[in-house]
Amino acid sequence: MTAAHPTPEGDRTAASPWREAAVGAVFLALGVVILVLARAIELPDRALAVSPRIWPEALGTGIIALSVLQIVLAFLATPKRDDVEPATRVGVLRVAGFVLATLAFGLLWYYIHFLVSGMVFVAALTWIAGGRGIKDLILFPAGITVVLYALFALLLRVPV
Repeated sequence: MTAAHPTPEGDRTAASPWREAAVGAVFLALGVVILVLARAIELPDRALAVSPRIWPEALGTGIIALSVLQIVLAFLATPKRDDVEPATRVGVLRVAGFVLATLAFGLLWYYIHFLVSGMVFVAALTWIAGGRGIKDLILFPAGITVVLYALFALLLRVPV
């Protein structure tokens, strides 16, 4: 840290600039992998207005740009640790639940139509985040799933 904001001895919650930069470096590598894989997508023989590579390339480029920003800001910006809450067991379990629900959604979507798997996925995320009741676990996921299906499958004609 700096002289204005000294790191308390033994305070493991105060992240060093190197730790912050390491997170950026991991995502920088992920962005490069996504960009390389996107460039490997074969283009169709006929010309299209939008290439099949556009969304993966945009995602990879965005991740790379934000990762570089993360790395630069890790060394330039002085972090303010006053408003950061410490990690809790509940928070870690929620993050793990979100990751597992996302993996389960990917697996479920392979076997079941998007409307069913999408609704189950949004309901699971809502439940993990603390939503309870019919509105939270049935109506909200149904609405979100229908909007996503209408946008991607009907309007943009993305195969689901």
